[in-house]
Amino acid sequence: MSTSDILGGLLANKRAVVFDFDNVLVDSEPYHFEAYNIVFSKRGHLLDRDEYWLEWTSKGGGAEGEIERHDLQMDPNEIRREKDPIYSEFCRTRIEMFPGAVEIVRTLDKAGYRLAIASGSYERDIRTILAANRVEHLFEAVVGKDGIERTKPDPETYLEASRRLGIPPASCLAVEDAEKGVRSAHEAGMEVIVVLTDLTRTLGIDGADLTIRDLDELGDALREILAGS
Repeated sequence: MSTSDILGGLLANKRAVVFDFDNVLVDSEPYHFEAYNIVFSKRGHLLDRDEYWLEWTSKGGGAEGEIERHDLQMDPNEIRREKDPIYSEFCRTRIEMFPGAVEIVRTLDKAGYRLAIASGSYERDIRTILAANRVEHLFEAVVGKDGIERTKPDPETYLEASRRLGIPPASCLAVEDAEKGVRSAHEAGMEVIVVLTDLTRTLGIDGADLTIRDLDELGDALREILAGS
């Protein structure tokens, strides 16, 4: 079956699409890396990019995992407190949505799907980027890590997005890029597609109901599905 056939089947009984944010709609992961690296380097430790994409981005190990793997005497909460304002400044001045992401969001909205974001970033940073791209109003719910108690791979982020939309999880399709996100969405009761990027293409992310090679393929498939309907 073609990508559009499989995606069409997944969308057929859905009322909403719930997006992860970083590395799905927005090219932000390099800036998370840069902000963390600034903080760690002040303490004499440099992050490895390849290790970061795998251990932080896909598996979700975070600062705690980095500290444990390298036996560092650091407080992860202190690391995050110092990193957060650096990253927030990047959101205001440097981070952009991926080419094609805005069109995909607008296409789904015009087709009648309700939209939400379920992310491990702070809601304020997400909204800053959405507002700069004039699509904030299209998302009925934006769930960041400050709106929940347990982050991905726990299902709470997706369950909260479902709750705010007022739509059962089974009627939502999740769009992800990471192993931890696939687990989170599935445990919440959502089917999930993975959209690969240059950062994740070699990571071997398993468990998705459909894996799409990039946003261009997703956009093409959506246009084909909607033209046929």
